[in-house]
Amino acid sequence: MRKENTLTRIYIVVSILFSVIITSGFSTVTYEVSKTITPDSLQKMINPPVNVTGTTWLGADASTSIEIDPDHYIWLFGDTLLGTSRDGKRDYSIFIHNTIGVAQREESGSFSAIKKYYRKDNSKIKAIFNSGKEKAFYWPLVGTMLDSSLLIAADRITTKNTNSFKTLGAELFTVQNPLKSPDGWQYKRHYIPEENGVVWSSALTRRGNVVYLFGQRGTGFDAKTVLSRISVANAESGKWEKRTVFSNEGWQKSATPTTIKGLPGVSETTVQHNPFFNWYSLQIPPLSDDIHLYTAEQITGPWTDQGVVYSIPAPWSNTKTKDGKPVFIAYAVKSHPELAEKEHEIVLTYNVNLDPFVKGLTDKLGEYLKNKAYEGLYVPQFVRIEFLKK
Repeated sequence: MRKENTLTRIYIVVSILFSVIITSGFSTVTYEVSKTITPDSLQKMINPPVNVTGTTWLGADASTSIEIDPDHYIWLFGDTLLGTSRDGKRDYSIFIHNTIGVAQREESGSFSAIKKYYRKDNSKIKAIFNSGKEKAFYWPLVGTMLDSSLLIAADRITTKNTNSFKTLGAELFTVQNPLKSPDGWQYKRHYIPEENGVVWSSALTRRGNVVYLFGQRGTGFDAKTVLSRISVANAESGKWEKRTVFSNEGWQKSATPTTIKGLPGVSETTVQHNPFFNWYSLQIPPLSDDIHLYTAEQITGPWTDQGVVYSIPAPWSNTKTKDGKPVFIAYAVKSHPELAEKEHEIVLTYNVNLDPFVKGLTDKLGEYLKNKAYEGLYVPQFVRIEFLKK
């Protein structure tokens, strides 16, 4: 009898511990890279056209893909260069703050080249999302499909009274006709100003009837991730006052959001879910050339840093100025599940630009674009990575 009672108590304790592990979101699963390729077929989807007559899309950043339906995807692009492309040399003459791409699935199952859109007003080229103000503009970073409309989160930026730029907050666009040509989109907007150091535009993801909106508190090494949510119905009808934030292990309407454990803050990323990884996200830490994978059992965390899954190659990671400073910076890592061929695979893009923290470099962008050695500069770069569970 004593032995049975002892075994019963052990079973109860083990059951409780197992329950705590599950409900806390803790996971001991780790992942390792089994195969990595840079797929030319995908890169051709997004590369600027070669030897075309007239003005064309030469490059952009952000590069988020959003499923509208299984055969129709929208791509968000931020700051965009337009101009001419000849024999591998790009000569840009127009700069706008956002463009939109459209990719269609073909009968073969693969996707067409991404067609890029911008607005034309009396022959003047303008961004799809335009503030109408001289020193204010939008960077569309992330998005998700609601029931019948497309939700896009953008940074609202100003260059007024600053030497560079300042992020004022998040502008949420609800596009009512996402299947139409983007230059004819109709949308409503909702503004969430920066408050207590938080900007709500880092990531957007939908799970069931809930939309999760991620934010960043702070910048650089001190940046933290915070989380809020709203029902799909309320987001679609613009009832953003119904949004709640994750605070002190629960969802509250009026509270200071609690930092999500294990997931550093970043200005833009993707947060997605599949059966192999559960929740996963990708980031490049500040001043790094390495892409890290983060995973979690629950979206609220805790998240686990699975380590480096891809290192940015040369010339982007090793080119230096005469005084030894880095010429390029890699950022804006996004995952594109529609392009993955297997559950245990991630297809990602990252972007490369001239390092904005090195004085005088940004003024040389046109010079670098004309150099054939840097054909991938400011064009999102594709990587396909397969994983194993350890």
